[in-house]
Amino acid sequence: MARVLYCWELGAGYGHTAAFLPVARQLKSLGHEVIFALKDLEYADTLLAEDHFCYLQAPIRWPDNRPQTPASSYPGILQNAGFADKTGLLTRVKAWQSLYRHVAPDLIICDHAPTALLAARKFDMPRAGFGTGFFSPPRISPMPNIRPWMRVSDKALSTVESQVLSTTNSVLECLNTPPLRILADLFELADDFICTFPELDHYRQWRTANYWGPNILQTDGIEPIWPSVGAEKIFVYLRPEYPGLEVLLKQLRASPWSILMHIPGTTPAFIEKNSSANLHITPHPVIISAAANQCDLGICHGGLATVSAFLLAGKPLLTLPSQLEQLISAQNILALGVGSYISAENKNLNYKAALTELLRNSKHTQAAQQFAGKYAGFSSAQQAIDIAKRCEMLMKDAYIKGNS
Repeated sequence: MARVLYCWELGAGYGHTAAFLPVARQLKSLGHEVIFALKDLEYADTLLAEDHFCYLQAPIRWPDNRPQTPASSYPGILQNAGFADKTGLLTRVKAWQSLYRHVAPDLIICDHAPTALLAARKFDMPRAGFGTGFFSPPRISPMPNIRPWMRVSDKALSTVESQVLSTTNSVLECLNTPPLRILADLFELADDFICTFPELDHYRQWRTANYWGPNILQTDGIEPIWPSVGAEKIFVYLRPEYPGLEVLLKQLRASPWSILMHIPGTTPAFIEKNSSANLHITPHPVIISAAANQCDLGICHGGLATVSAFLLAGKPLLTLPSQLEQLISAQNILALGVGSYISAENKNLNYKAALTELLRNSKHTQAAQQFAGKYAGFSSAQQAIDIAKRCEMLMKDAYIKGNS
């Protein structure tokens, strides 16, 4: 039996943990132990207790609520995540290293966990990336502008990257660990599980990769129960803090559609206040594959697991991105012709008009159906099996190498 440590450091929600859960179950079925080091423990027991997975609090940077410059590249994301502060970064790296010594994993899986990757360079153990691809930038320098709608000079990109690289190498020097040549060397991995389709890759124009397809939970959640009032069915999955939620709810209640909405963590009082004959709200996760197959259209923030579930079912999408990763996904969706989006900065929140256009103009559904046809052979269950087997191979190779 080998031990796998899954590390999640940046990002929000329960999507990170949920995405790796099918792989963890496969690894467990192969006789291996999986331990989760998680940024946010709020949903840990809900997701992991049934399978008896152990979980720990990941070493993370405590938010200080100071305003941050919007990142234009992955190094900018790292800068905002604490890679500009040598003292804080060194402390967190040492905390990760203490965790590694305590857990003694045979394989580290890093899901948007750059500090965990940095800490692992001191250890002779295989490490792999896992996630949508947004967390695994192309291995070039400088790393590209991830806001292509904004003009950012190569000099500006290089300046930020150099600053982050300098801080990173200062930390490595304190730990008697060889420096990085370029920042992309942080991602020296035994394998990189980029879990998306090429068309939805956030860096699709900058790389070719081995794409493993998206992570979609097929069985977890409740069965969708639709309001009996309304014609076309719309499924909505949004966070409760979405700023346009009140306006959206008002417009949906006044619409001619049957709407099922999942808002995690919402209260009974909120549900009672905002529900109607044609709009049902649930705080419980809904089986996403079932909702996607039964509905005519989906609304979400643009998380790749949700987006992929609807596109594989041949359903168009209205995305309401609330952060950069989701905005890039929304633009990819628009480019594919399978949906549209309304940005958080948009002052004219006419959701009903956007939904009407998506439902009435058949080109969006046709494009989504074409996408579904292209990937008709994709199996999320098989993907989890394949990734688990590859993880097992990485651990075997490391064991053979260590003994030789």
